[in-house]
Amino acid sequence: MAKNEEKVMEFVKSELKKNPNASTTELFEKAKKVDSGVTQLSLRQFNARFPLQIKRKESLAKGGGRRRSSRRTRRSSRERRENMRGLLMRFASDLSAAEERKDLVQMLAKIDDYVDDAMKIAGR
Repeated sequence: MAKNEEKVMEFVKSELKKNPNASTTELFEKAKKVDSGVTQLSLRQFNARFPLQIKRKESLAKGGGRRRSSRRTRRSSRERRENMRGLLMRFASDLSAAEERKDLVQMLAKIDDYVDDAMKIAGR
């Protein structure tokens, strides 16, 4: 564990400003010189504690990060679910209406239409 995490954090932040493409290994080796306590961390732990946190904060500051669910998103999700349900019910109804084998074959030949409709509903 780093003895002075704030000092290491500032060092890593300044190094990333100078060189945003600096490798974690490179930062780790330099940070060991700033605080000898860093040597107790694995490369993975170092990355999670310092560079990754800095990059995450910068990404959030720029408007990145996870989207928050809104009522509108939930409503459209509910709407998509109902539309998909309706499509599957239509498929089941068409399937059960096929009285003869030839009707069933004709109905299944149109499966791509159902798949296309499902993809539109899913938003893809």
